[in-house]
Amino acid sequence: MDTTEIINVNLKDKLSAEYVEILDESHKHRGHKAAGGGGHYSIIVVSPQFENLNVMDRVRLVHKALDQEMTGTPKLIHALQVKTFDTAQWNEKG
Repeated sequence: MDTTEIINVNLKDKLSAEYVEILDESHKHRGHKAAGGGGHYSIIVVSPQFENLNVMDRVRLVHKALDQEMTGTPKLIHALQVKTFDTAQWNEKG
């Protein structure tokens, strides 16, 4: 599995995500030595688990779900931009 597939599977399994959109932005950071081989990703996650949580708590849940990919060896994720929605918010957005 590539990193985007791993991200998708983990978010769906660990957060019951109903929708996950992943944009690999690693190409914008070529030569970024601090990345340590990990990629740069922007994601949108829709989960009923986000209901009644503030933005920071939602992001913490996402980071916890992807902890191994962000801190393990090999480090698959160096940078992660996260947008979260609960189911009602996502449905309102259309």
